[in-house]
Amino acid sequence: MIIKMPTNASRAKVDKALKNLVKKKVKGFKAGKYFGQLVRGLDGVTYQRSVRNEWS
Repeated sequence: MIIKMPTNASRAKVDKALKNLVKKKVKGFKAGKYFGQLVRGLDGVTYQRSVRNEWS
């Protein structure tokens, strides 16, 4: 997010703008909620090699 401030803005105005920025909720997808939830039982390197060998 971008906050446009004049170059001669006082420290108080900058602090106030930063506090307002923190108060706003950021909408979006929270991938951390699902991190590590997929259970496959596969080794990542072995899987990558098998997938890449399909083209050879």
